[in-house]
Amino acid sequence: MFNDDAPVDSDLQTQFDTFYDTAFALLNKFYPEREITVTSRDPDYVTARMKAMLPRNNCLMRCGRVEEAGALAQRIGKEIVRRSKTRLSHLNCRTGIKDIWAAIRQLTGRRQDVGKVDGVSAESLTEHYARISTDANYSAPPRK
Repeated sequence: MFNDDAPVDSDLQTQFDTFYDTAFALLNKFYPEREITVTSRDPDYVTARMKAMLPRNNCLMRCGRVEEAGALAQRIGKEIVRRSKTRLSHLNCRTGIKDIWAAIRQLTGRRQDVGKVDGVSAESLTEHYARISTDANYSAPPRK
C-alpha cells in the first residue's frame, strides 16, 4: 500500500492535492460562481447581493412559490431601507437643507428642474407686465 521508496511528505501532499481537487470540483458543480455586475447606472443602494436575490425572487414567483418570493422580497426591501437610512444618516438638517434635498432627490431618482431662460429676470417680467397692464384703477408706484 505504501511505497517505501517515496518520501511520506510527498505522498501526503499528493493525497491532499487529490482531495482538494475533488472537493473544489464538487463545490463548482453544486455551487457555481456567478458574476454579478453593479454599474454606475444602478442606484447607490443596490449591492451585488441584492442583484443576486432579484432573479431568485422572479424565479420563485414564476414557479408559484409566492410565500417564499414574498419573504425574499421583504428581505430585499429591508436591505434597501437599511442602505438608504445609512446614506442619509450623515446629513444634518441644521447645516444644510439643500444637501438633504439633493440626497433625497438622488435616492428617489427625481431631478430638480430649474427652467432658466436667458434674458428673463424678475425685473424684466415686472416691466413687461407693467407695460401690458390695462387696469385703469392701478397706478404704478413712482420710480426712484
